[in-house]
Amino acid sequence: MKDGITIGELASELKLNPRTIRYYEDMGLLPEPRRSESGYRLYSECEIERLRLVRRAKLLGLSLAEIKELIEYAIDGRCDVLEQRLLSLVEAKLGEIDQKIQDLATFREELIRYKDDLLNRLSSVFCEEHTPSVSSSCSCMGEEVDSLGS
Repeated sequence: MKDGITIGELASELKLNPRTIRYYEDMGLLPEPRRSESGYRLYSECEIERLRLVRRAKLLGLSLAEIKELIEYAIDGRCDVLEQRLLSLVEAKLGEIDQKIQDLATFREELIRYKDDLLNRLSSVFCEEHTPSVSSSCSCMGEEVDSLGS
């Protein structure tokens, strides 16, 4: 590699937006890069590897704060600490996902019950209020909706 690559070249190589790279610099995930004589940012292999680490950590669903912490361990050569912390973070993400799956399954069951109730109402009696008067509104949606997702 020559003296370094520009932000455009880096963005192209890693399939990132240059604004994202600048944002990562602002957040402290990347050090401020060297500059060419004409003022262009120049990135070394070290920054490229750091961005690859950021990208992999993002794929795991880690926050930028979590990623910054991991990068600091990597820079300090504390791979054992990095791996333990990464394991802890991945376990926490799995717990969050399991909870979301459970919440979605519960919501799905509620929607199925609501759909069944609507089908029962539709098959037994057509909504008598499908043309509401000025003083009332259609009650076809039913109060059951208020309890969905809670």
